[in-house]
Amino acid sequence: MLMRAEDCTLLVVDVQAKLVNAIHDAPRAVASMKWLIDAAFLTGVPIVFSEQYPQALGPTLPVLRNASPESPVVAKTAFSCVAAQCLGDSPVAARKQVVVCGIEAHVCVLQTALDLKAAGKDVFVVTDAIGSRTDEDKQAAIARMQAAGVTLVTREMALFEWLRDSKAPSFKDASKKLLQVAPVLAFADVLTTLPAVTHLSGLQLWRDGKLDSVIENKEGQVGSLTIYHALFREFGAITPKAARLGQWLYAEHALDARQHPGKHPNIDRLFALETMGGGYGVRLLGA
Repeated sequence: MLMRAEDCTLLVVDVQAKLVNAIHDAPRAVASMKWLIDAAFLTGVPIVFSEQYPQALGPTLPVLRNASPESPVVAKTAFSCVAAQCLGDSPVAARKQVVVCGIEAHVCVLQTALDLKAAGKDVFVVTDAIGSRTDEDKQAAIARMQAAGVTLVTREMALFEWLRDSKAPSFKDASKKLLQVAPVLAFADVLTTLPAVTHLSGLQLWRDGKLDSVIENKEGQVGSLTIYHALFREFGAITPKAARLGQWLYAEHALDARQHPGKHPNIDRLFALETMGGGYGVRLLGA
């Protein structure tokens, strides 16, 4: 069964700031969601955003909402959009196929996908555009959805099936804007997906038993503190592997750092780790 643009709706489930900050590998997941929303917008696929108890958890991340500002937003308290009965006036109700992305994979995405399937919809879950607090929960959700007959796809599968033909009017735009570039977020948008650092006054970086540097929670350093804190949470130290992810997280600033050595010392440090090896221990400083 192929996805057809004229029969599909893209449902973006609960990508809200107070939820996404706890999601494993959140920046990459959100970048893939943004890419998918851009693909749907380009090919004329309607988009619907759901929000879980927005009074407490806040609205959909601006980077996603602004990509399709005219699309409807539905609020709910039930985990499943179907159980919440919030989709009745949306394109989801009117179309046979539903493509689902969002968070959390093992809760709201899973329950929504299973309920949509039970309601007779053809359901496609985009595995590189969903997330959970742990990868184990995400993988368990994927296995359960597949066993229940939900079709698992990737974002590129969705785009190519929505386009269907290289002669499609939007193919050239899709190729230039989406297929020739990897999903990416601007630095300011990356920061919205990472855990807050309000509880920290800074962090220390140690190398070979000696204090190397301190990144403080002050103007001009908060972004770097957020990036390094996230890398420490993920890897337990600033290793070459962490450095590669860190460069991606710095987004446009990493490119500027390559072009202007010395301008961004906290990024230069990550470049050096890739060539010199080793790593930095981290000590968090309480507020």
